[in-house]
Amino acid sequence: MLELSRRERKKQETYERLYKTALQLFQTQGYETTSVEQITQLADVGKGTFYNYFESKEAVALEFSRRHYQRLIQKGRSTQKNSIKERLSELLEAWADFMIHEREMTWVTIKNREDGELDKGLHYGIIGVLTLAQREGEISDRFNPDFLAESLEGMVLQHFIRWHVTQEGEFKEEMQQIVSLFLEGMAVQKINA
Repeated sequence: MLELSRRERKKQETYERLYKTALQLFQTQGYETTSVEQITQLADVGKGTFYNYFESKEAVALEFSRRHYQRLIQKGRSTQKNSIKERLSELLEAWADFMIHEREMTWVTIKNREDGELDKGLHYGIIGVLTLAQREGEISDRFNPDFLAESLEGMVLQHFIRWHVTQEGEFKEEMQQIVSLFLEGMAVQKINA
């Protein structure tokens, strides 16, 4: 493993200090009320330094979501379940927990996604689960796994947006219903002779 130069280590340390300071402020006083100036003051760097590492405070929220999605995928890879329903349920339940617990950050991430997409890590994780399910004959192979993942994510995001705005219903229960609806629609069709 290559050792980082002193300059590279300092850059990485500054990036992490800004990131952690921003998250600390977001959690204690809220995302909306936190300013870049507050972040840089607490991190003890100049305001311009923040913009050398992050385009905006929204970029910090996107990085927070990206890191969390990576942890979800890693956890999913390490704990294999038997069926597609169990795999998807576990992944979507963990995603729902994150969205509920980090409601404000999730909202920021959804509002500020670029090119109509969220972090691709989670997307590719869902594609992986669906591809394996198709290979094992658990779901129909009539549709491209990428299309299926986008469809599933779209259903989840739409329900989150409604739940966030109206504050009605049980989001985790809706996630389980989404998995059931999705899988029942993708069930392999048996031909009756």
